[in-house]
Amino acid sequence: MDRREFLKWCAVMAAGYTLIGCRDAASVGTLGKKIPSIADFEAEVRRAVAQGSKAFELVLVPMPGKNSLNGNRFGMAIDLDACDACGKCILACNMENNVPLVTEEEAAKNRFMHWIRMCGGIPLMCAHCGNAPCEKVCPTGAANHTPDGLSAMMYKRCAGSRFCGANCPLHARKFNYNDAESLGLLRKFNDEVPVRGKGVMEKCSLCIQRLQNDRLRFKTEVAAEAVVAGKPPAEWRGRGVKTACAEACPKNAIVFGNWLDDNSELVRAAKGRGLYAPAVVAGLDPSVVYMRGRR
Repeated sequence: MDRREFLKWCAVMAAGYTLIGCRDAASVGTLGKKIPSIADFEAEVRRAVAQGSKAFELVLVPMPGKNSLNGNRFGMAIDLDACDACGKCILACNMENNVPLVTEEEAAKNRFMHWIRMCGGIPLMCAHCGNAPCEKVCPTGAANHTPDGLSAMMYKRCAGSRFCGANCPLHARKFNYNDAESLGLLRKFNDEVPVRGKGVMEKCSLCIQRLQNDRLRFKTEVAAEAVVAGKPPAEWRGRGVKTACAEACPKNAIVFGNWLDDNSELVRAAKGRGLYAPAVVAGLDPSVVYMRGRR
């Protein structure tokens, strides 16, 4: 093939992909793969909320203490006096983190990939335990604890042993049994979050990508300005960052923040309230807790 033929072939291929991309964008991607509509995700969330799961026992716990390497410990408190189990947090999480749909057979068995699920009308997700049992049994180190106190996943290292899922008292981790993209169950809403493939465990990350973006902004803007002004650089505390679920909650029932920062919205909201955690993780120093009434 000479240069002229090669350029002609490239032009034909480009035109073909363009035509494919011009078809119904809600059902067909640029490479001809089916992608679900937003309505499909909304319908699945409504179904999951309606089916629900049985309630779990809550017990009183102290305010999460120091369990990090650099003075930050991020977490959440969910106000049970405000939450009405609307499910908007689930949909927001799915879209922020590219959580795929499941097959009809799995949905019928209440086996959704959602990182948040409703249990007795209460949203439940990974508790980001300070003493996380899931991390201790991972053979590859994919399940790990970050310096900021998050129980995180390194997807590229996950071998799919599912040991972490079996060792999680809340069963908060989800295993990808299907190739969601090839089945037309995946839609990539957020380019900042990697799509997980078949054979990989996944879970709530407390929107770590938002924290990383804010850390970078702080380092390049706030800290740099302090250096120019001849002042010691301030310490990054993640103030103002919100998870997708907290941002979407119409009742402001989900509060995200830094447990080790007295000026954090989370600490201010939790003071004077009764703090609770599922009994099965109460002794594991959870970072995600529930608020109710007054102390």
